Amino acid sequence: MEITTISELIDKLITINIKLYNVLDKSAELDKKATKDQKILKEIARLSGENICLDKNRSALKTAIDTKVKEAIKTGNVDVLDEVKKYGE
Repeated sequence: MEITTISELIDKLITINIKLYNVLDKSAELDKKATKDQKILKEIARLSGENICLDKNRSALKTAIDTKVKEAIKTGNVDVLDEVKKYGE
């Protein structure tokens, strides 16, 4: 599935931001420990790698959002799709 609308890009960016926050929060929690055994060090390294991947995804999404907004402004195509979800029906 290709993400094509600004709202889809923003939804994905929000998800990435939450994941990134959780990774950084967990990293900070582990880093505060006075003694770090091999298991903790491996987890910190894993989280660091995940942080880098999420940050790259976040940057790409922000660029895509900027591009979509610039394109909409340039072409004057700023129509809004009124999407209404009906949950529980």
